[in-house]
Amino acid sequence: MKRGSRHFKKYIISGVGLVLAVALLSGCGGNTTTGGGSPVTGTLRTTISDPPACAATYDHVYVTVTKVTAHISSTADENASGWQTLVDLTASPKQVDLLNLAGSGTCVLSQSLASTSGLPAGKYGQIRLYLLANNSASGPGDNQCGAGAFNCVVPTGGSPQTLLLSSEAQTGLKVPPGQIAGGGLDLQAGQAADINLDFDACSSVLRQGNGQFRLKPTLRAGVVSAANSLISGSVVDSSNSNAPVEGAVVLLEQPDPNDATVNRVARSTTTAANGSFTFCPLDSEDPFNLVASAWIAPSPGADVTFHSTAIFGVPVGTALTDANAVPLIPVGAAPTLPATISGQLTSAGSGGALAADVTLSALQQVTPSGGSATWLTIPVFGALTHPPVFTTTDTPDPADPACPAGTFCYNYALPLPSGNPQVGVFSGGSVTYTAPVGDPVNYDLEGVAPGCTTSVPSPAKISGLTVTTGNTTDAVTVLAFSGCT
Repeated sequence: MKRGSRHFKKYIISGVGLVLAVALLSGCGGNTTTGGGSPVTGTLRTTISDPPACAATYDHVYVTVTKVTAHISSTADENASGWQTLVDLTASPKQVDLLNLAGSGTCVLSQSLASTSGLPAGKYGQIRLYLLANNSASGPGDNQCGAGAFNCVVPTGGSPQTLLLSSEAQTGLKVPPGQIAGGGLDLQAGQAADINLDFDACSSVLRQGNGQFRLKPTLRAGVVSAANSLISGSVVDSSNSNAPVEGAVVLLEQPDPNDATVNRVARSTTTAANGSFTFCPLDSEDPFNLVASAWIAPSPGADVTFHSTAIFGVPVGTALTDANAVPLIPVGAAPTLPATISGQLTSAGSGGALAADVTLSALQQVTPSGGSATWLTIPVFGALTHPPVFTTTDTPDPADPACPAGTFCYNYALPLPSGNPQVGVFSGGSVTYTAPVGDPVNYDLEGVAPGCTTSVPSPAKISGLTVTTGNTTDAVTVLAFSGCT
């Protein structure tokens, strides 16, 4: 089966993250010891691995790494003393293609960046990743970005386009404690630890309204178990002899720490040609809730849209294959198109119109067997990030409706599953499902703009949007953000 062939101007095909897996290994040559002979430092090995899940949109995403550092203090700035260099490539920067790394689809680490020894034990509250500036005088000899850039994206079938970096790239792309599992990375004296730095490559590339590409890094970190740190499986069409579904969107979600009734996306990916998916390494000991859906076109005009399938309580280390493969149920007889929700986002600062990045979540409420009512984040077909992020601009495409005076805006169209979710619960090694409920099919939309202080409505949420297969529902309410910086 082939991925749906329709294209919307409002979004880009979905993808998953880059993994920078940092193995802090003690007991190796070069360690210092205490007076009693116990090691107090370790040897560090930095490697990269990731499946190329953005291939439908980009052939390549190149970044050039110069350094990775860590600090015990979560508040230390780049000039503070005490920074530990984990990787130093300043003399010979290394360009990495985030979408084409060896070992894709597995947890086998690959593409070693560097090794170092003598890392002091402690709890590291901050990590920084440094990239080579595009205007640097020199860079890697095998630069794939062409003249004038060392970081770039190559759209499918196209030529390299510069990936614009913010000033943060020069002070280090930061992973603060709020994005580190447990609030910091523990390296115990005389013990080994595997530390995963997750650079969500596809989510971090934003296409601006002017057609340029900008890096908005999405980074997380955490200590992981190399032996048992994945969730894998396959997605199948239950109406077609469990045929594999290629290009299905699969989300791993966990409860919002501030509101346990809402599930937020922790990781996302799309399935391979054989319907398989892999999330690894994962940095949480808590179970995940999995949500999957798809929109495919096995032949022209034969579109199939599926209900979402949600599975609650999936432990790390689970393989959802064979009898436990993730089943999708078509919404009616083919051809069936997604439902679409359209609307407008606006942003303004104290001096008038100002661009902002707005995350827009599509939520549906379900009640798992034996559980309580929960809002799930639902896949948006074709979105590059889950949930998708939109950048407001003075030249929205489409141009109608125009931006209100004194604002920048974005006119969105979200293609979504046009049915209610099938809900399963993982228990005792198997999944028990409850069939999707019938009409109506309702969504809530929730907007978040971290760079803005206020919104109308407040909170920025539109409730009770009823959708139908193949039709567009106008959200009507404009999500207006202000106080943006």
